[in-house]
Amino acid sequence: GRLAGAFAICVAIFPTTPLLNPSRGAEIVGKLHLGSAAAFFLILAYFSLFLFTKTNPLKTPTPKKLQRNVVYRVCGITILACLALMVVNQILQNRLSISQLHPLLWLESIAIAAFGISWLIKGETLLKDN
Repeated sequence: GRLAGAFAICVAIFPTTPLLNPSRGAEIVGKLHLGSAAAFFLILAYFSLFLFTKTNPLKTPTPKKLQRNVVYRVCGITILACLALMVVNQILQNRLSISQLHPLLWLESIAIAAFGISWLIKGETLLKDN
């Protein structure tokens, strides 16, 4: 969790690379932003896929816990799918006709929302055991 927080701070501190005539320093800062963002999203996916799905081996999981695990996995896979699409977007950045729709913003938003759902379920705001 602390590592994810550190990467989130780095995302905020290091801006993206400017589109027009970036300097060498701006390119390095932009790469730090991208690397921090990727690490942040990977950690969120790890939380959803592995930490949240853990069950005490001495206990039988309740039906609600099994339901929650499905949601955690869907959320984690959604985060990873968004990351993969972000990479495709970066590769095809200027060749996509949808670039004016800001797909990176939407993919980041979907990934964060997926983790938010996972977090709300982990806190048993939703799908809690009776």
